[in-house]
This record gives sequence, structure tokens and C-alpha cells, in this order.
Amino acid sequence: MKLNDEQVKAVEEHTGLQPIPEDNPAMAQLKQNFGEHTFYVDDRGLYVLETAADDDQQTHATAVQVASWTDENRTALQAHEPQATDAVFKLTREES
Repeated sequence: MKLNDEQVKAVEEHTGLQPIPEDNPAMAQLKQNFGEHTFYVDDRGLYVLETAADDDQQTHATAVQVASWTDENRTALQAHEPQATDAVFKLTREES
């Protein structure tokens, strides 16, 4: 799922995570391999967010790992079958 600016801000607000920037040199290959998504990376691999199955309002998303690092130096990713994680992210910002 491609997050809009408000959703990206909400994820960052709740978790501190920032997506891979659109101008990153790897973005074209990521989109070619995985489709149009907002991508996140951590020490385990590459993730996209998908709307939580029980959330009709699309206010929450689950992190889905789509690739893992191939070595401890994190120099290359290996794609694999998408694996849903237990991480759920709120896609709405707190009202101030």
C-alpha cells in the first residue's frame, strides 16, 4: 500500500520510523520488484504496510516483510514470500 503524506506522518509520529525516500536510487528497483508501496527497512529487512484485515476504516496497517538481508553487513536484500508480522501501525494522527 502506498501511504499518503498524512499516513506517513502518523506512522513516524507513533513509531519514529521513516520510509525510504522516493529519491533513493533503489526506489525504481523496489517498485519494479514489489509494486507501488511505501517501503520501510530495519535490521531484519524490507517491509511494506498493508491495511489490517479487520480494519474497514483503513486506520491501521500491518507490517509485511518482503525481503531479508543476505548478510550481517546489510549490503543486499533477498526477496521472499511476504510474511505478515505482529507489528500494527496506526495510520491516523492524534488530534491536538
